[in-house]
Amino acid sequence: MTDEGRRGELLAKLLDYSATHGLSEVSLRPLAAAVGSSPRMLLYFFGSKEGLVREVHRYARNVQLRLLAETLAECSNRTEALRSLWHWISDPAHHNLARFFFESYARSLHANGGAWEGFGEASVREWLPRIREALGGSETEGTLVLAALRGLLLDLLATGETERVNAGFEELLSRL
Repeated sequence: MTDEGRRGELLAKLLDYSATHGLSEVSLRPLAAAVGSSPRMLLYFFGSKEGLVREVHRYARNVQLRLLAETLAECSNRTEALRSLWHWISDPAHHNLARFFFESYARSLHANGGAWEGFGEASVREWLPRIREALGGSETEGTLVLAALRGLLLDLLATGETERVNAGFEELLSRL
């Protein structure tokens, strides 16, 4: 396997690990063991723990954006697009990835040159045009919808109250 192939394989395993356990408190040795590698190989591919965290974030955002594009491409109108998007992001199968996203987003608010710096801003800049395109709306409307979806998802993860949160989503749809 080429270095690029091995690096890609490691990123997929690191994302799986991160989605379940987070990356905030883990050191390289247990992380390497969990993904079937060695600390030396992780440093070879990513340079440092900070570089590893940045690359896992980049990889996670790319995976999400690809899945988002696939989800939205199958929709013929804005209501269908938003409903499909909500079903995708609120699916319990994606809850660990969503928790990792929110952990990283929150950490990026306090990052001063660290591994999490810029994560939140990059996420907004990457998702906003796709949301706007799916809605056929303005940047303001896209901003509102993106913030509402993230807030609803955060509430769902915090409380597990699927029925209430889904009702909130339906209310959002009716107001758009």
